Amino acid sequence: MSYNLADIKYISAPTLRSWFDQGSPNGSFAVVDVRDSDYVGGHIRGCLHYPAAEFEARLPELQQELLDRGVTDVVFHCALSQVRGPSCTLKFLRANAASSDDRLKVLRVFVLKGGFTRWQQEYGEDEAVTEDYDKQIWLADF
Repeated sequence: MSYNLADIKYISAPTLRSWFDQGSPNGSFAVVDVRDSDYVGGHIRGCLHYPAAEFEARLPELQQELLDRGVTDVVFHCALSQVRGPSCTLKFLRANAASSDDRLKVLRVFVLKGGFTRWQQEYGEDEAVTEDYDKQIWLADF
């Protein structure tokens, strides 16, 4: 199957937040943060950091890590989830479709709507779901 932007499914920050308390509908989930040098000022608790600049080279490593963890749902994001998050999601979906490992083909894959920028507005100070949060970085005017 050939995936394109229209095939991407989005998840809202409140829905993802609820998964931390209730689990995802299909079992377990992982969050993949693809921010590069902007991976400062906080991140979603327990996320896997696979920077967009290294993503293709590290894709087999990510696939194996998700399989080893028994993940059923994967949520990608970058700062705004407008370019890097969706782009890496498409690379991931296409690689999984081409894989001989059927376990990769059944993963449910999402992009976090609004990315970490949106997440931190709602949950930045919620230590149950956000780590290493630095509010000052997000308040700065550039």
